[in-house]
Order: sequence, then C-alpha cells, then structure tokens
Amino acid sequence: MIEEKTKIFRPIHYLGSKLRMLDFIEETIDEIDSEKGGVCDLFSGSGSVSFHLGQSREIVSVDIQEYSKVICSAILQKRNLDSDFLKKFLTKCQNSPHTSRLFKALDPLIKHEELAIQKALDKTCLEDLCEIIEKGSIISFQLLHEPKVESALEKNIRKVLINIESECISEIDSLAVRYFGGVYFSYKQTCQIDAILYQVNKAPAELKNFLLAPLLSTISDAVNTVGKQFAQPIRPRNNKGRIKLSLGKAANKDRRIDILESYKAWLNKYVSLPEPKYNHRVLNVDYKDALKRLPRNVSVVYADPPYTRDHYSRFYHVLETICLRDLPKISTMVSKGVTKLSRGLYREKRHQSPFCIRSQAPKAFRNLFSELSSKNLKLVLSYSPYDDNKETHPRVVKMDFLIDLAQEYFNHVEVKSVGEFTHSKLNNTAKHLDASKMAEVLIVCS
Repeated sequence: MIEEKTKIFRPIHYLGSKLRMLDFIEETIDEIDSEKGGVCDLFSGSGSVSFHLGQSREIVSVDIQEYSKVICSAILQKRNLDSDFLKKFLTKCQNSPHTSRLFKALDPLIKHEELAIQKALDKTCLEDLCEIIEKGSIISFQLLHEPKVESALEKNIRKVLINIESECISEIDSLAVRYFGGVYFSYKQTCQIDAILYQVNKAPAELKNFLLAPLLSTISDAVNTVGKQFAQPIRPRNNKGRIKLSLGKAANKDRRIDILESYKAWLNKYVSLPEPKYNHRVLNVDYKDALKRLPRNVSVVYADPPYTRDHYSRFYHVLETICLRDLPKISTMVSKGVTKLSRGLYREKRHQSPFCIRSQAPKAFRNLFSELSSKNLKLVLSYSPYDDNKETHPRVVKMDFLIDLAQEYFNHVEVKSVGEFTHSKLNNTAKHLDASKMAEVLIVCS
C-alpha cells in the first residue's frame, strides 16, 4: 500500500520510491481519464495520494478514521489564516494559565523521569526508566493499582493525581498526561500536548482541523517507540528479561524533543502549503456510505484498502484519541487466565476494515466492484504482491482472485506495475517479516 500505515502525512517533500509511486498513480489515472474528472481517494489515510492528486484534480477524500479527516481537511481545504491569530495561539499554548497548572501538577513525575533518563544514560541505574515505560501510565495506575509498598514512581503518580485535582484540571484537559505519559511520551511532552489541545479546543471551529493536524505530525516525530509508530510501546527488555543497555540513549533522543517547538515548525510547514485550487471534499464515513454520496463530477475511484490481517487501527489509536479528545475505555487481554489492560493501552471498539478480515474480504471487494460498475466509475485498485515462498505478510485475498472478480464487473481489467522496490521496514528485521521486492501494482478497471 502506498500509505505507510504507521506514518503521518509529511507535507512539502516526497522522496524516492514514494514519490515514484505517487507519480505512477497520477499517470495511470490520467491515462484512463484524460478529461481530468474528480477522483475519490476511498481509503485516504494520512492523505498522501489525495494531496498529490489534488494539485490537478478535484478530490473527494474518504476515511472512517477521525485522524484522517483532520489531516485531509488541513491539507486539502481552503482556509483563511490570520498571522496575528496564529501568533497569539502559539503564545497561549506556551504561557496560558492552563499550561502553568499542568506543569505545576506534573512536576513530581517530570523531575522523576528526567533523573531516570540521566541515570540510564550514565548506566548507573536502568530500572527507574524501565519502570516508567512499563508502568508509568497514569490511567493504568488508576484502573489497576493495588495498595502495597509503593515504588518512587508510584508515589509520584499518586502525588500528581492529587495535584491535578487541587489545580482543578479536568480529566479531558489532562487527556494526554493520563493516557500516554511515561509510556509513549515523556511527562513533560504530554503536558505540552495537552496545552496545545486545550487551545485548539477553544479555537474557531473552522480552524480546529488545521491547528490539530500539525500536532499529529509533531507527536508522530516525537513518540518514543521503535519505528515511530503507535502499535505498541517500546520494549525496554530483551527476550531474556534483561533491560536493554541502549534504553537511555533512545529515550533521551525522543523524550527530549520539545513538543511546542516542533509544533511551531510543523504549523509553519502546513501554513506554507499551496492554497488548494479546487473545492476538495473530505468525508469521515465508511466507504459504502461514501460511494452513495459521491458528487457527479467524480469519474475515477482510487482504492488502497488494507490487505493483511494486521489491525491497522492499533497504529493510529493515539492519534484517534488526540483528535476525538475523549476518554476512551482501554481494551483488555487475557494472559494466563488473568485479564489485563492491553500493553499498548488501545481504545476499545477500534475500527477494523472488512478488507483485512479473511472471511469478509471477498464480499467487501464484490460490493466495491458492483457499486462502482453500476455507477460507470473507473477504478484504480492498489495492491502489494507477496511471495508465497517467503515470510512476507500474507494477503487475505490474492491478486488472481481480485482480477477474476473484477472481470465479472468491468469490461477492461489491466495490471500495471511501476517496477521493483522494497518497502522500507519500520522496525528491526528480527521483529518484522521481509517485505516483497515487488513494487506496488495497480489493478485498473474500466
């Protein structure tokens, strides 16, 4: 899939194979629709394809995930920005009474973590930082903590909870602190995230998505996980249970990132994006509902659904919570007969596409082909081939099946490939299957 499912939109520049694929998609669509009709990007994700095609065509960007709506709205829709407003907004993020209260309340944990990182860097003590990553979530402490002899970390969490109450900070106004501090980000970083969220929530409705999108890019850069994804927190121990000696170095690199400074830089990048030439639309709905609501000018649908059994919503659950700014229940798992919170602190009832469920995918593709064919719409379907003889992630449907099925509904079906390049791996090779050397292919149906 052209969307790296763990990466957030990187405006301004595309490099290497990704730009090559985006150009290939555009060239393919131009070949089958030379009149430059509208394009529906049916599973738009973080908006790379929508943004690229949106320079020369009107786009309908579709995704059921909230984070996608936020980003695509920011990069595709016209906006009236006031430089004075942005300056005042940034000042409030940094210096508002709410920001001061957050930092005052979190002071015990901020200091505890800074000392733990320094000890880990000096290799005088790795246990304190390891405990923060494994047990530093405030929401986990609240839900699971049992009275016992407390560690220094647990005592500081308790102090912070008392401070938050005394500072009259609501649960929603300390969302990032409670859910993601210690585990995905430093406690200081989550204070900054909540400070920005607080001001975004007070901003004019028409600017909220534009102000929120740079925060998503910021936290994707800062998150302290392997591969910069949100599927699971970093594992501070090796498979023998020993704390990794490199723990301090990795934490220091990520957790020292200043969220406010990074946010300013990302905000400037979004501001510098060219003003959209067309009236693009962003639909935050299921693909079936979107197909019923397509404007008449749409002539081509580009679809890049998920094909593997990976539950992709795991990769975006932090972003989804930040965008919804709610207080979700945490999903649980059963290990050795004991019910525990999911290690990644995932939201309950996360969306999973039928296209990545083996029993549902064939019907989902049939419905997609049938609906588009009945509307006389052309389809460009992205597919990543894999080698049955290698340990690549198997697809829930094979390409031959898709081609045969498409031929039942379309007069002309063609498979096009940009060539060979390997998807970059997100984590170390020991933890991830080898990627196929085959490039993305496009199944073109008309």
